[in-house]
Amino acid sequence: MTEKQKYYALQALVCEALPYYAAATTISAGHKASLTRLQNVKQGKAISLTDLVAMVKHSLPDFKIPAHLLPEEAAESVAA
Repeated sequence: MTEKQKYYALQALVCEALPYYAAATTISAGHKASLTRLQNVKQGKAISLTDLVAMVKHSLPDFKIPAHLLPEEAAESVAA
């Protein structure tokens, strides 16, 4: 899958579960992105798998992201 396909697949899994404060929570956790960018990623206006994964990890800590939907660099570290 391409990174864009992974983004849309993960977005489909979490779109209704991500809270309205997901972007703010992610920034508070130390993720380096602007609030506007993260809000756009959450809404599907900007495509960034890395940012979406960060929001899911910080806003939905109990959600297990399927390994095949992780960004390439993260998937490689999980496999190692």
